[in-house]
Amino acid sequence: GVVAVKLPERKSEPLDSINSRNATEQSVTSSKKNFSELQEHLAAARTAAQAMPGYAAILEMQEEVDEELRPVDHIEFKMRREPFSVYMRWTDSEQEALYVQGENDDRLIVKPTKGLAAIRRVWRLDPDCKMAKQTCRYSLRDAGMENLVARIQSFYDEKDEFQHLADCNLSDATVSNRDVTVFDVQFNDRKAVPKYCASTFCFDKETKLLISVNNYGWSNDEKPRLIEHYVYSEIEVQSQPDNRDFTHKNPEYGFVKK
Repeated sequence: GVVAVKLPERKSEPLDSINSRNATEQSVTSSKKNFSELQEHLAAARTAAQAMPGYAAILEMQEEVDEELRPVDHIEFKMRREPFSVYMRWTDSEQEALYVQGENDDRLIVKPTKGLAAIRRVWRLDPDCKMAKQTCRYSLRDAGMENLVARIQSFYDEKDEFQHLADCNLSDATVSNRDVTVFDVQFNDRKAVPKYCASTFCFDKETKLLISVNNYGWSNDEKPRLIEHYVYSEIEVQSQPDNRDFTHKNPEYGFVKK
């Protein structure tokens, strides 16, 4: 005869649970795709920055230093790739800073205009010393769009599966009259990613350059706190950077007493 086999009763999964699981899987898949696009945009931005022998721009910068968010700075920014050189002039205070790799004993030359430091016309400082970094988070050796991209790439190289630790969304926008692709990243695990809780990256659609970055830190009241803000505008590529832009002897600069 035929032996009847009683199959175990299959419990149906609640519809809400199925929808929630499907939504979560779709979110992870979408984030994985978006993170892959973010990596591609970062690589293209680094290539675009490396292709510029030099450039001039206006840098809007605001950073948290020693747990205090500093005022927004607007800086005339000039950069040369070889040898690595940076000149900066703060438009509000007219403070100036110049660093040329391998020159001036590899020192940073600063002309302060505020506080006791202004008593001395010019300071020559180790770019990584405490005094040189008292109003900024990073050394001038790490300035510029290429180094900014490299820092972000290094951060995302620390973990393999960021799509499981964050949501990443894409959109289009305009920054400084430039059409950009925007990546909004929201981290969901403070222990796994203690450095940032969120980031926004804006890539110029035409030049591929990363022209705007906002990074947010965790806070006790669950409101994201701005810790790094950078916007590069009015970018002028210089195929042959002028050496006069990177010498403290330039009469247009304030390093030499007039």
